[in-house]
Amino acid sequence: MTKATAVVIALVTIGCGSSAPSTPGTGGSAGGTTGQAGSGGSGSGTAGSSAPGGTTGSAGSGGSGASSGSAGSSAGTGGGAGTTTGRGGGAGTSSGRGGAAGTTGGSAQTGGRGGGAGTGSGNTDAGAACTIGAFPAADPSVKGPFATVTENDVGPAAGVGVDGGPAPMFTLFRPMDLKQSGLCHPVITWGNGTGSTPNLYRGLLNHLASYGFVVIASNSTNVAQGSPAPMLAGVTWVLEQNADPASPMYQRIDTTHIGATGHSQGAFATTTAGGDPRITTIAPLCGAQTQRNLSGPAFLFCGGMDTTVPCSTVMNAYNGITNQPVMLASYLAADHANWITFGSATTVKPVEVATTAWMRVHLMGDTALRGRFYGASCTLCQDTAWSVMRKMMDQ
Repeated sequence: MTKATAVVIALVTIGCGSSAPSTPGTGGSAGGTTGQAGSGGSGSGTAGSSAPGGTTGSAGSGGSGASSGSAGSSAGTGGGAGTTTGRGGGAGTSSGRGGAAGTTGGSAQTGGRGGGAGTGSGNTDAGAACTIGAFPAADPSVKGPFATVTENDVGPAAGVGVDGGPAPMFTLFRPMDLKQSGLCHPVITWGNGTGSTPNLYRGLLNHLASYGFVVIASNSTNVAQGSPAPMLAGVTWVLEQNADPASPMYQRIDTTHIGATGHSQGAFATTTAGGDPRITTIAPLCGAQTQRNLSGPAFLFCGGMDTTVPCSTVMNAYNGITNQPVMLASYLAADHANWITFGSATTVKPVEVATTAWMRVHLMGDTALRGRFYGASCTLCQDTAWSVMRKMMDQ
């Protein structure tokens, strides 16, 4: 049995403590006083002892990660002159902003300085907010310019658990450095096929993240079930992270450009999610149902060889969309799953390239790719590997 056939079997069930700088100590004729340790996360400051007349530095206060910095202390080096060398709290590794070790020596009559900002798993340096704007043109058939990171079991529990178990959480695929371009990152919410998880689709989802998309993927194996719908619960969580100063996504998200895509059952869930006004474009893959309340264009994909969710089913959804530009694109050689890039393959397949291009056009303002879908002689329309129908897309 091939991997693609196994996927079809699996999917057929449904039809598819921020740190603050310390105050300087002041020296006296008898000896200087060290500055306080910076408030920190976990880790320890180097303990020191004071020379005659010196005063021990105060302990660093705990960071938001529920761990505390060790005591910083002074080491008087001059006795009478009272020169101090204060040390800050240890490097912060808490989920909040930790205090990194500060090692500035105080001269006579000058206290040592506390620790500066550390590096925790939370947001250590939010900096200026991002800018909403068009991303540079790119070739969607190759890996994008961003290194990516995958975060497992994040966000809220949403949807229906397996065999009555707990509701699943999410997997996040995103650029590693969200400040790399200075631009705000659009969001894509993903829905799995029946019995599948985001790991099956990691080729596509990592590919999208490499272009700058923040992809939130429900871990649910039945993503069309649950209230609130898992795909929309994921969007809500990402938007909350954009407003949370402790999150790496703080002020890095384009809240005005949000797409939805998914496969099989996840494709049906995608069209349902498209009724939410926050969703500005959809791209359901191998499945769709009528949705008359879309807030943006739709790319409906079906496989010409798909007998699980045939193109005739997707055609019904196409006919029901009358208020937005819509394309029904059939890749003639595709069945229900053979278009998916499996495993560690370094290239993505034509359907995934088209999906990436669609999202870049509608969420990133990539006008160079617009001709693939729009205009009297769109590129996809001329490609004999595809059969295309369109409405309101001649311009």
